[in-house]
Amino acid sequence: MANKRGPGICPPSCSILFMFLQLLSCSIPGNGKADFSVFAPDKPLLAVVGEEVDLPCHLSLNISAEDMELRWYRDQPSPAMHLHKNGIDVQDEQMAEYQGRTTFLSTRLAQGQAAVRIHNVTALDNGTFHCNFKDGIMSAETTLWLRVAGLGSEPKIQVGPGQSEGVWAQCTSEGWYPEPQVEWRDLGGQSLPSVTNLSASPTTGLFSVVSNVTLLDRDVEGLSCSIISSLLQRRKVAKSYLPAQLSRSLPSMTWRTVLPLILTVAGLAIAGATCLFQKCWTEDVIIYVSPSLDPDTASPKLALSEDGKSVRRLFFDQELPDIPSRFDQDPCVLAREQFSAGKYYWVVQVGHRKAWNLGVCLDSLDPKGRIPKAPTNGLWALELYKETFWALTFPRVRLYPSEPLHQVGILLDCEAGRVSFYNVGSGSLIYTFSGLSFSVPLRPFFCLWTHDPNPLTICTECQDLEALGSPQSQGQKVGSLLHQDP
Repeated sequence: MANKRGPGICPPSCSILFMFLQLLSCSIPGNGKADFSVFAPDKPLLAVVGEEVDLPCHLSLNISAEDMELRWYRDQPSPAMHLHKNGIDVQDEQMAEYQGRTTFLSTRLAQGQAAVRIHNVTALDNGTFHCNFKDGIMSAETTLWLRVAGLGSEPKIQVGPGQSEGVWAQCTSEGWYPEPQVEWRDLGGQSLPSVTNLSASPTTGLFSVVSNVTLLDRDVEGLSCSIISSLLQRRKVAKSYLPAQLSRSLPSMTWRTVLPLILTVAGLAIAGATCLFQKCWTEDVIIYVSPSLDPDTASPKLALSEDGKSVRRLFFDQELPDIPSRFDQDPCVLAREQFSAGKYYWVVQVGHRKAWNLGVCLDSLDPKGRIPKAPTNGLWALELYKETFWALTFPRVRLYPSEPLHQVGILLDCEAGRVSFYNVGSGSLIYTFSGLSFSVPLRPFFCLWTHDPNPLTICTECQDLEALGSPQSQGQKVGSLLHQDP
């Protein structure tokens, strides 16, 4: 007998299919596009000053982005670096410094891919960018990192007689980014000690180089100056042959050999006397110090240890007198010590703290309000924030330490106008600020971002350095690394 079904009865397979279609329709918004994410290159993009660079972003799904609002921006969404909306570029919402310098690339919009091209790249483009894709009420964004490199002008060498004896030579160049390295060598390839000053233009951000060397050896017939871009792995070299009359004015090799031995013996005797009577070590004229935190500068958000060697972040502000020297908004504190001449080295235990600033600042730094953290404002520091390391230059430079940072060594060379940061665990150089110019003393600077209970601790002068290795060997390590600074 045949099995008859009514006209409103659906077989089980039909019901299952109907339920599946309902679930599928619920997962897709009314505009027909599913939830999406935005992706960009996970490694920093490299651009050269004066050239072009593309900042690409794409959707996680193979859907069209033609009707979406696409926004590339720097720190704040508005004004944007570039805004593409309703199929056109919106220039009214564009940052002034990018007007006329960007082009929207739309050839693969139907596949969910877009890019903005920056023309005539400048050093001020260095840093982070964000791209945001918005479709109705849904939006997603990601971050790109742009590293800018500038290959400067051909070096020029000037040679002349020294003020007292020997021969003086100066190497100059401009248009470098970031800070380049400078190497002097004689024509036989032997490295020559030098003093280098770097200065950044406040309008372009590019560095100018002025490097000096004094020759005391009459056997040196000529020399070369190399300026190196570490990002581009390229160098520019200038060579100069010493005029015969200048070469004859150099002292003989006998004194060139004997004099360092005399100075070394005298230096060791002075260093031994200093260690005996002051209980500290010096190596290559580096003075190890253990700064003490100044409670009169400490933000109410911070708590200092009784010995002034450790600082931690509080969950609630303290009731402290609002004196002129106290930071009132940023969670920062200065050390009591002031430095205006000499070389000083200290170590800070950062441990597993997730956010901090470490460095030096001018004694005249205004502690009220938000502190502009850049060399142009008298502050030279490193920052850890959201698992990312930065050198607080202008613009900021992202750093990529090869090993975890638990102890940071800070070497301040007042005469050379240089402050260097080292990973104490590996002895490797992290970053160097050069060309420091100051007319007032410098003070160690500390900031503790986020309510992380882990403190920052300044290692005590001798005990903690012994724990890292003998002070003498540590001094040799830092001293050798100092020669690697640009």
